[in-house]
Amino acid sequence: EPLGRTEWVKLYGLLTGHEKEAEDAFNKEQAAMEEVQNSAAASGDKETKTVAFFYITSNGQANVRKSADYLPKMIEMAGGQYIFKDLGDEEEATSTISMQMEEFYAAAKDADYLIYNSAVGGTIETVEELLEKSGLLSDFKAVKEGNVWCTAENLYQKSMALGDFASDIHVMLTEEKPDPAETKYLYRLK
Repeated sequence: EPLGRTEWVKLYGLLTGHEKEAEDAFNKEQAAMEEVQNSAAASGDKETKTVAFFYITSNGQANVRKSADYLPKMIEMAGGQYIFKDLGDEEEATSTISMQMEEFYAAAKDADYLIYNSAVGGTIETVEELLEKSGLLSDFKAVKEGNVWCTAENLYQKSMALGDFASDIHVMLTEEKPDPAETKYLYRLK
């Protein structure tokens, strides 16, 4: 669950004698997640947009999150639908799967939004930089419509910022021309 990554703060608070501060920090993230869910539910009359979350590996494969991972759950909390509905075995310890680009193309070419995960390969600024990683992406619906986003490079070091990241996803999904100042950990590629 998305809050599972944040809940560790309670253990650290217990170990360091800062239980109250840890509980307050956790409650803040929980409230942020609930706010995103409530906002997504309030705009639920709109068509649910599909999202592919991925990066291109050094050997040219697409690395995607398993369907049961916390990131696809955050996409759903924010009002979207993860493009890979039943991907991966929940019992396996890994949270990602690498697939050949042709397989990724077949499954994700019609996604409404692409989110490029910059955690491994570093951030990119433009769609052209993304297309240098794989020219197949030029045929994707999201690329043609300008709905390609990238995570901030330090997102995974910010487990206490998942509420903000879920909010960023919701802004991406609901605002036609979001102000870049509205998102902290997600930005649209130029």
